[in-house]
Amino acid sequence: MRSWILISLFLLASCASTPRSTPELARWEITYYDRDHDGRVDFELHRPPGTADSAWAFSDTHFQGRYEVKLTYSYITLRERVDLPVPTNVKITPGQPPVSATQ
Repeated sequence: MRSWILISLFLLASCASTPRSTPELARWEITYYDRDHDGRVDFELHRPPGTADSAWAFSDTHFQGRYEVKLTYSYITLRERVDLPVPTNVKITPGQPPVSATQ
């Protein structure tokens, strides 16, 4: 009888879950770039810290204040059409993006 109680307590304790960090909950780093130096964002890069191939970005390829392309960087670069306004009142990172901006 005592062994059954111990076994049940062990099984119950092994089913308990604890909160832990998962990649889905990782904090994404978002950086904004002005590639043509007109003071308006034209490239927005999203990447989770500590990964090499999980980044994605929006690109304003015509420099008209709207994103036309969403780029997903993985083993290959995927390109999707979008039509979104570029953000305003954000901190623009100096320099060029660390990834291809137009592929």
